Amino acid sequence: MITKFTATFIKNKTTILLIFFLSLVLVLAYFGYQKFFGNKTANLQEIDLTFDPNGPYAILSPRRDGNALLLNLKRTSSYDEITYELSYTSKVDETTEGDTTKLRPSKKSVTDEGEVQTGSIDRGVVGTIDTKQKSQEYEQEILFGTCSKNVCKYDKGVENGTLALKIRKGQKLYKMITQWHLQKPDVALGKLSSGDGHFEFNMNSNREDLAQIGFSIINDLTGVPKLPDKAQVLGKVYALNSPLLRDLPEGNVIFELAQNPGNDAKIAKFVESKNSWEELETKIEGNKLTCKSTGPGIFAVLTNH
Repeated sequence: MITKFTATFIKNKTTILLIFFLSLVLVLAYFGYQKFFGNKTANLQEIDLTFDPNGPYAILSPRRDGNALLLNLKRTSSYDEITYELSYTSKVDETTEGDTTKLRPSKKSVTDEGEVQTGSIDRGVVGTIDTKQKSQEYEQEILFGTCSKNVCKYDKGVENGTLALKIRKGQKLYKMITQWHLQKPDVALGKLSSGDGHFEFNMNSNREDLAQIGFSIINDLTGVPKLPDKAQVLGKVYALNSPLLRDLPEGNVIFELAQNPGNDAKIAKFVESKNSWEELETKIEGNKLTCKSTGPGIFAVLTNH
């Protein structure tokens, strides 16, 4: 005799089997996803890369109008994935459309008397570098703003910021942070400095000549071109660039280190045309080192100890 429970089971057998089958498919799909995709991120070993002489590094150059940066990544052929985040501050609600600058005050930037307040706002640009070609270096232009339908709106008053890079190699994710300082040499009266204030490049040219340069930028590096045999780096390494390499005249280079260096310490500049480092005649006073140099480039304090 068929019980009421058995009759109900037989009646809903198809529904129960369908639910069981769908549940099994979902479980298998989940584990399949974890196997092929989840492991790429779940088991990543994150490594903060502050400085490695043989590691990857980024050099920044300003566009002539100062509305964008050119990111040049070096020593990257062995990496599988590269993402970046450019963070900076700009003037409140001030943007440029083409060659016209417009101030559009928001409610927060206007006082009760109707006066526009000055201030800054945090901005950021996130992107990914295509690494399919496994190139030794990559270039990417990063805008201070947005472009749509051939109309660009640029943030103005950009001066200081950071570049955060995440570079994956297998199951290792290297995180690098570079500080940069964008300046107009004429406005800075020929005194260019790094974001941390420990590197300076001072020019004695008149303001009219400095105005022809447009913009310059200094950023610290997480790696360096191949060093001379037995050479070691003291402190940070800095890259100084302008839109055109010939734009910067001769200037005084100043390094400020955390400690007094040895007598053999020298300021050196990497000469890209020769693919080699050139030691410069250096004067040491306590923890400060000074020398003269022409044009932009990569600067470091080197020692043989």
